[in-house]
Amino acid sequence: MKLSRNIIAMGGMALILLGCSSKEVVQQTPPPPPPPQVPVSHELELFTCPEGNLRGSGLAGDYDHALENAVNQIAIQIQSSVTSISKAQVGSDVNAEGQESVTSSYERTSQVSATIRNRQDVRVLETVAREGVVGVVACMAKTDAAKPYREDYQSARDALVSSMAVLEMTNHPLEKFANYDKMTAAYSRYRESALVLQSLGAADNQAEIEENYKKAQEGYKEFKSRYHIYFEGVLEAEEGAKIFQELSKKVFLQTVLDSACEIGLVLSLELSDPKCKEGGLGVTCTEVVALNGSSCKGETYFTLGATLKGVGRFDEEEAKQKLVNSIEKGDLLADWWKELERWTIK
Repeated sequence: MKLSRNIIAMGGMALILLGCSSKEVVQQTPPPPPPPQVPVSHELELFTCPEGNLRGSGLAGDYDHALENAVNQIAIQIQSSVTSISKAQVGSDVNAEGQESVTSSYERTSQVSATIRNRQDVRVLETVAREGVVGVVACMAKTDAAKPYREDYQSARDALVSSMAVLEMTNHPLEKFANYDKMTAAYSRYRESALVLQSLGAADNQAEIEENYKKAQEGYKEFKSRYHIYFEGVLEAEEGAKIFQELSKKVFLQTVLDSACEIGLVLSLELSDPKCKEGGLGVTCTEVVALNGSSCKGETYFTLGATLKGVGRFDEEEAKQKLVNSIEKGDLLADWWKELERWTIK
């Protein structure tokens, strides 16, 4: 009887233990959820391009637009690097006066449009697509990026070399002025294209062409120092002296007596004899004048004509004096000044 009670007690204890064990299994903590996926934009940052390459990444709803965005990012890098170098450029320039000036930025900021002309050289490094978002990482070697700009550079360099040669061979003053402007414009284009290559690490040795440009500037400076506008003849005539006086107000004139003519423009004035006749208003006098422009060696450049007129109520002397006064009061010399401005070195 006592044994039976012990067995029953042990059985009850076992059931209690089994019940506890069963309850512990049900209450176990569930496993943690999987970590969230990294955004596509963050995953793209894991992929780097080889050294010497430009990198671009793009996101879009499809592959084509994602690639387009990546390519545009590369183009913007090219553009920004060129602009940055242009603004930070510190260089020296010798102007036509022979003065060397150091500037903190090049006078013309290079501009490169945010496009890639040879986009076939862009290589896709990695593509990631997830949950309706496509990401692309693209690479472009700087040497490939420089290809179209190297063509621009070579063209600009050739144009500069040609313009310097033409300037050196030019003797006609107006052509000399124009060719100097063309040379400086060609130099600006050359510098811009050189800056592009420099920004892409593909610059050539520019020392020789820079030295030649400096010599061309010095040559033009010497031309300017020897170039003058001369006035000769008929200064003893009152009309001639008056015309010389009026022209000198806007143009610096030297007489051939001041210095020998080497390079420049020689102005010679021709005056006809005054012709006077009486009329209902008194005496009218007219005189034909001509201004001739030529080289120091006698080559004719231009001839400008005009007619002076004076009316005197009383006599011929009054009419002639008013003829002379008309030079200052009228618009006679307006066209002459306009022409002479073309022959004046700026």
